[in-house]
Amino acid sequence: MRRILYSLVLVFAALSVSAQNSTEVLRYSRTDLGGTARSMGMGGAFGSIGADFSSLSINPAGIGLYKKSELSLTPTIFISQVSSEMGPYKNDENKSNFSMNNYGLILVAGDGKKAKGFKYFQFGIGVNRLADFNYHSVIENDNPTTSLMSDYQNRAYGKYPDELDPFSTNLAWYHYLLEDTVRTPGGVLAYTSPLANGGVYQKLDKTTWGSINEMTISFGTTYNDAIYVGGSVGFPFLRYFEESMYLEEDKADTIANFYKFIKDDYLETHGNGVNFKVGVIVRPFGWFRVGFAFHSPTWYSMNDYYYSGMTRYYDDGTHDFKESPHGFYDYSLNTPMKMVGSATITIARFMLISGDVEIVDYSSGTLSAYDYQFQEENEQIRNKYTTAINYKLGAEMRLRPMAFRVGLDYFSSPYANDINDGSLWKASAGLGYRDRDIFVDLAYVYTLKNEDYYMYDPALINATSLDFNTHQLALTIGLRF
Repeated sequence: MRRILYSLVLVFAALSVSAQNSTEVLRYSRTDLGGTARSMGMGGAFGSIGADFSSLSINPAGIGLYKKSELSLTPTIFISQVSSEMGPYKNDENKSNFSMNNYGLILVAGDGKKAKGFKYFQFGIGVNRLADFNYHSVIENDNPTTSLMSDYQNRAYGKYPDELDPFSTNLAWYHYLLEDTVRTPGGVLAYTSPLANGGVYQKLDKTTWGSINEMTISFGTTYNDAIYVGGSVGFPFLRYFEESMYLEEDKADTIANFYKFIKDDYLETHGNGVNFKVGVIVRPFGWFRVGFAFHSPTWYSMNDYYYSGMTRYYDDGTHDFKESPHGFYDYSLNTPMKMVGSATITIARFMLISGDVEIVDYSSGTLSAYDYQFQEENEQIRNKYTTAINYKLGAEMRLRPMAFRVGLDYFSSPYANDINDGSLWKASAGLGYRDRDIFVDLAYVYTLKNEDYYMYDPALINATSLDFNTHQLALTIGLRF
């Protein structure tokens, strides 16, 4: 009777907005341009090199260095590996994806024979990939002291059963994993659980996929082959999908009438945004260039679709399943602005050495909605994240018609007060062939990142160390005309 009554209550329950949080803001703010194989091979240090379609999303003044029209596309293979280690359990999971990292068109008009003034005007349109979300991870743990239900007890504290979150605590209450309420000495409602003292095997299996791509429209010009200016309007569009399966099992058979439970969660996010970028490159000497670019925040309109389900298995072999309502929520997400400074040195016309420095204040990202103010979430963003400084260094050696490239990047941690690591390294290499009308470039990029991950409340469970390793192989084919 208890289950039937509160199943009816759930039909009218307000949907949770727990999918929109500080983690989501960081996920869509921390981007790194894929772009062309040439820029990838040089670590993306293209803020002052220009004449490459990637520059439209880094420093749009780079479009001003084009003297011929160009068409290019970049198919890419992305392979990720996530390694986890917790106690005696070690897991290595792989996921791969094929995508179009870049495709674009540059049109150039002007008279290069002019002695002075504005010699060329450029227009560019195309798409660059900004992020890839294709990962698969597995975490296992033997927990002698706590359970996910320990976290749920805290979340449910002080609430009546019809006030419990239909995507988490109410599912547990339906399955008697949170049991009937009791009153504390102070008269507050609290819940007991047969799993409160742990003694369970735990496993989390999570798969994510999706991407952020940005359609960009850019304009630029050059003055006396010494000053290059440009601006772009970006229209990023994102897709993010997440499926997770969380299991707790009584392998030692010490919990009465309980074998295991499985909680499944699904999240699907779509977003469309707009931003603008402006930049300048100055060449005071033939062998030296400096550049600066400003990236506005991206103003996203977002939509989340999500649901959860929980199955309890009993010692006698029977089981019971309960699914949450299906949640839909529209909201807005604003990413931080970014500033990019860069410099390039040309050595004897056969070598380029270039470096970029990016500054991003991740604590300035925000969430908002017409029916919810996100005060707690935005406060968490301000306290959890900080300003990160990212460094990119690349080199290219030209032995015409061939070119050889290397790159090394360091992205500092976005987390404040060392609450997590989150820094990452990228190493890259590439080669290219160029003649008067065509070019072909190949690049390989290796990325290494480590983060701590908590399956639930960090006060109740130890962190799992996750190592993220990705491999990207990109091929750019281009035509000049």
